[in-house]
Amino acid sequence: MDSFRTLIEEYKGKEGVAQLFGVLLYTDQHPNIKKVLRDDDYWLSFNELTGDRFCVFSVKPAKGKYEFPTFPPGTIGMMVQMWKEPAENKKLIELFEIEDTKNIPMLLLFTEIKGEFLKIELKLDNSSQDTAYSSIKEQLEFSCNALSLIKEENLKNPSGLYSALSLHQDDRLKWKLLTKSVDLYAYIKRLLP
Repeated sequence: MDSFRTLIEEYKGKEGVAQLFGVLLYTDQHPNIKKVLRDDDYWLSFNELTGDRFCVFSVKPAKGKYEFPTFPPGTIGMMVQMWKEPAENKKLIELFEIEDTKNIPMLLLFTEIKGEFLKIELKLDNSSQDTAYSSIKEQLEFSCNALSLIKEENLKNPSGLYSALSLHQDDRLKWKLLTKSVDLYAYIKRLLP
C-alpha cells in the first residue's frame, strides 16, 4: 500500500489532474470484471473516457471467505457464518476505511484531506462481461460528468471535489428512487378498475 500512496502523491502533483481518484476493487470471484479490465481495448476506452483529469487505478485484494465460528468443547453457539478477511487486506481496509471486501466489486472514489480519506462507493455489476463493461463505464461516466462541471482552478480543492461528487451521487440516487416510484404508481394504477 505504500507504493500505492506514492503513486497517488505523484498524480496529485501533476497539473490539470483532479485531486479525486478512483480505484476499481475486484477479486477472482468476479471473472467478468477481471476479463474487462484485462482487455486492452476496454482499458483504452476507459482511459479515453476518463481523460487526463481523472485517474483510475485497479486493485485486486485477496479473496475473503465465510466460515463457521469455532466454539470450545462443551459450549453451544449459533452456527452463523462469519466473514473472514485475509490479513493481506488489512492495509487496504485501513487506508480506505472500508468495512470489509465482501461488498466488492466496486468503484471507490476517494480524495485525501489532511491525511484522512473521504470516499464514495459505487457498486459494479459482475453478472456478465457486457454488464460488467456497462457497469464500469456507467460509473466512470457519472464521475467524469461530475468532474466536467468543475472549473480547472478548483481541481486541486479536494473537499470541494468530494462535496460536488457527493451531491451529484445524491441527486442520481434520488432520481432513481423517483423513477421507481413513478413505475410503481403506474403499475398500481393499472390494477385498479
